[in-house]
Amino acid sequence: MAARLAGSQKVTGSTPVRSTASNAVSQEIFHKKPSLRRATFDVATSIYFSLLRRQTSLFIMNEEKYYTYILFSSKDKGFYIGYTANLKNRLTTHAQGGVISTKDRRPLKLIHYEYFINKADAKAREEFLKSGYGRKQLGQILKRTFENI
Repeated sequence: MAARLAGSQKVTGSTPVRSTASNAVSQEIFHKKPSLRRATFDVATSIYFSLLRRQTSLFIMNEEKYYTYILFSSKDKGFYIGYTANLKNRLTTHAQGGVISTKDRRPLKLIHYEYFINKADAKAREEFLKSGYGRKQLGQILKRTFENI
């Protein structure tokens, strides 16, 4: 049976019992004054989400972005698989005929893309999708997309 301890005594092998002073504070905050409980929760919640937003925005701002993407040619019903660090600019270049391999295959439609934070991963994914097994997997993943185009 646990005994109540005076201020500086230590307990080994057991959880110490809180003092009556802290119990009184807990009672006041969590049982007698629900408005104080709500205010305490609201402050803690706003601090947490504020820190989370700051960390998230720093994380997003500092990381590099790479994309592996798949274009579908309406002209020859073929695909183009590539990777880039700036997807929007790359798609504009394709649309304007600035890429030799897709210049004569326009119009092109973006049907799939994947996001990476590592250039080597994006390049490896591009190479995999261009392989036989990768194309087979791509067919399975995008089979409903292929039915609609």
